[in-house]
Amino acid sequence: MKKLLVSLVFCFVALASKALNFTVNGIYYYTIDDERVGVNVESQWDAVNSKMDYNYYTGNLTIPSTVTYNEKTYKVTRVYLWGCSELTSISLPSTLEEIAEGGFGDCSGLTQITLPDSLKKIGRFAFQGCNNIKEITIPTSVREIGQDAFRLSGIEKLVIKDMAAWCGVKKSGGFINSNTKVFLNEEEIKDLVVPDGVKNIEPNTFNGFKSIETVYIPESVDSIGDNAFLGCSNITKVTAHDIASWCGIRFGNTMIIQNGTVYFLSNPVCISRNLYIGNEQVTELIIPEGVEEIGYSAFERCLGITKVSLPSTLRKVGADAFFDCTDIMMVNITSLQDYCSIYFGNPGANPFQDYMMNRAFTWMLINGQYLRDMEVLHIPNGTTEVKPNSFAKVDNTGSIIIPASVNKIGAYAFYTSVRSLYTVYIDGHIDDMGEHAFGNCPYIGTIYVNDANPDSIPDNAFYNYYHPSNNVTLGVDYNYRNTKLMVPFGAKENYQKTAGWKLFQNIEEMDFTKVAGIKEDASGIVESYTLDGRQATPSTGVIIIERLSDGSTRKILR
Repeated sequence: MKKLLVSLVFCFVALASKALNFTVNGIYYYTIDDERVGVNVESQWDAVNSKMDYNYYTGNLTIPSTVTYNEKTYKVTRVYLWGCSELTSISLPSTLEEIAEGGFGDCSGLTQITLPDSLKKIGRFAFQGCNNIKEITIPTSVREIGQDAFRLSGIEKLVIKDMAAWCGVKKSGGFINSNTKVFLNEEEIKDLVVPDGVKNIEPNTFNGFKSIETVYIPESVDSIGDNAFLGCSNITKVTAHDIASWCGIRFGNTMIIQNGTVYFLSNPVCISRNLYIGNEQVTELIIPEGVEEIGYSAFERCLGITKVSLPSTLRKVGADAFFDCTDIMMVNITSLQDYCSIYFGNPGANPFQDYMMNRAFTWMLINGQYLRDMEVLHIPNGTTEVKPNSFAKVDNTGSIIIPASVNKIGAYAFYTSVRSLYTVYIDGHIDDMGEHAFGNCPYIGTIYVNDANPDSIPDNAFYNYYHPSNNVTLGVDYNYRNTKLMVPFGAKENYQKTAGWKLFQNIEEMDFTKVAGIKEDASGIVESYTLDGRQATPSTGVIIIERLSDGSTRKILR
């Protein structure tokens, strides 16, 4: 670190060499522009000994607000006093705007310093080596603090005057020692209340504030930057104003690796592992109607949530929004058609999934009715895409019908989706099937594809790595050896030549106009009823009971 500060000295000397340098009343100045000057340590090159000599300040130093040289008056706005270890006190000017990088580095003789209300920037390593300054107050005028500004110093107490102003200060990294206590005026910050009206909490804002125990985030907050709560290991409770505003927050990097450390945390819920609205802990999470997007990492690692309800308006869920929410057992959606319109950023965005594999399959409910009670999962007609991660780990039963309107099946769309998925019916041409779309679905006995000219699919589209119930390794070719692939008459050769499909070892041809038990002709439906017994017109996204022409009935989600 010493070498770094020496290089900074040379940097300032180089800058000063291009500027006008002069000394007035024993203080060495260099011009920043035509109106401003900075204070530096005077230096000269010793050619005989091939080294730089410095004239360090000692004793008491008072820096004026202005200085006149050659009949021109300049405003003093910057200081750089690195290495002045015998400087015992300093009075800074009311015009000061910046403490340069390493500005008070190794000024070990200083015991206190008052930063003026004009100060805007505190540079990197600004107080490194100031071992005898124990307390410092940050003026509300400060807009930027450099990385390690107060680290490797003796500062034990950092005082903030205004929390709203503090949230807007740009901070390039961690800036305090691990033993530094942070105060809001005269009170140590334990119950952190972000003031209403604050829109953005800058990266690293509370980085290293170990005393924080509770956090309140108002509805006005739109974003919380990278590492805003890094090192706040004692947070036990996080409270939001409401669920809708919480869903709208743009969180920065929230990666957490506990055993190997590395916590890049912007979402305090990842630390507290709970979320409160008022005094009530959120256990049944109801995302209100009108919410269109749930932000990245919004509920990551939030324990206690056992049930989630998604609104019909929802269109996007950010990556890791429900990562490691291991208590979720049920997810309620308004209709299957609405659900098929949601884009999930990654598997951890879907509340049905659990990267950590610490919970059983999560049950999907359609307006309170279990999907696992349905004989057939029928993707609604008119749907053009089954999006990535949509039905991964959804505990369905029986069969899946994918209508001809669907031309794209996303990666992991049905990955480990059912414990008893026996039949898949694809009623048209698929332009694009993602990787592992039907991975780890070992019960599939038959796949029907009503398409004579298939496009290629990934080789791992139907891979099985392990049995989803008992974790027995099955082999990646399990489905390709054991599942029957049914294709239209005359199309077998096309499938045997097409990447992905050609891996199936049992391909048979059939007449798709006579698929019994899988695809019912609409004319075969005599009557339809809702679950409460009312007669209904068949429509998509609704659970109904159908009575067929042969006298049989079935419960189905249309």
